[in-house]
Amino acid sequence: MAKPQRKTVLVIDDDKMVQRYIEEFFKRLKFVFYAASDGYEGLKFALSSKPDLIFLDIMMPRFDGFKTLQVLKSNDLTKNIPVVVMTAYSDRINVVSACKLGAAAVITKPLTEEIFFEKLKQIFGEKFVRSVIPRDPKETENPFGVKEDEYNEVVRGMVEEFLKYYSAEVEDLERAVHEKNVDVIRRITHSLRGTGGSFGYGGAAALAVRLNELVHTSPIDWEEAEEVLIMLKNKLQR
Repeated sequence: MAKPQRKTVLVIDDDKMVQRYIEEFFKRLKFVFYAASDGYEGLKFALSSKPDLIFLDIMMPRFDGFKTLQVLKSNDLTKNIPVVVMTAYSDRINVVSACKLGAAAVITKPLTEEIFFEKLKQIFGEKFVRSVIPRDPKETENPFGVKEDEYNEVVRGMVEEFLKYYSAEVEDLERAVHEKNVDVIRRITHSLRGTGGSFGYGGAAALAVRLNELVHTSPIDWEEAEEVLIMLKNKLQR
């Protein structure tokens, strides 16, 4: 009997750590993983390869998630592909807008394995999810069918990768605060607020939210922004 064909998942998100987090999850479920950093690149891949599932971020440069979703759902080649929209903002407007455009589900960052399993059951059914999780309670306590020490090693590697990535980003953030570069501050804090909790740095994510809020007010309290930045840097130190 021929083996069933592996499902493919496409992630459209300009945040490399979001891509990495989702990749690690779906690799363990034997999905074929692809990533795109903006809507144009994502649409090109979706139209040519027709993946089984798409994760789509709302806030992206050039071509945002809403426009990308609209094109996906208006094209005969891609309109039936389930799209899970990801957002760092849990407001009703984003959720309703995504659903009206045809999203199969909307999830709010930070991303977690529990949320992924929930949405996979919602889209493909519980039977499918059980089929891709070779769970053996004698071997492991995690849901991926691997030994616990192997799973923990993967988690440690992911956290180290996260810290390495954001050590450079925080340097840029510090420079942006000193130079009062609002666009850069918004970009980095938006990214961190969406990924910090996924890697166990919820405190840093909360401070990123606060800093993001500060630069969306007028006038901006730059003294408070400096204070929040210092606390954020401390939260990311091991």
